[in-house]
Amino acid sequence: MQNLLDHRVKLEKLINMDFYQVAWHGLRFYAYHGYFPEERILGNWYELDITLSILAQDTLKDNLNLTIDYGQVYQICQSTMKEPVDLLETIVEKLAKALVHRWPHLKGIEISLKKLNPPLGLSQGNSAIHWNKTFE
Repeated sequence: MQNLLDHRVKLEKLINMDFYQVAWHGLRFYAYHGYFPEERILGNWYELDITLSILAQDTLKDNLNLTIDYGQVYQICQSTMKEPVDLLETIVEKLAKALVHRWPHLKGIEISLKKLNPPLGLSQGNSAIHWNKTFE
């Protein structure tokens, strides 16, 4: 019962907090991910959307160190996308770990990754994975 009360108190504190959501939409990368050998040879276009949540400060004082640097996020994404893996899920997990490592004060992460025109015999469409996590 005490655990339930503790959890409720934490939840109430989170509800009363202000958050910033810093987002990047439509980041495009050409990379060589995929389960099939031809995907590793031919490559494909990928589109990445990321939203990072941080607690709002009383005042940012126009200080980049108190928020998230867009350029650093892009560099982490670019580096992660360069390493070929079989699954979209693996990319998303590696990306999330790298972002949390860089900004341990994150309160939430949402990532969507699309493989544009996957090799499924389709003339249009994409495959995608959506992942999100909230931290206390």
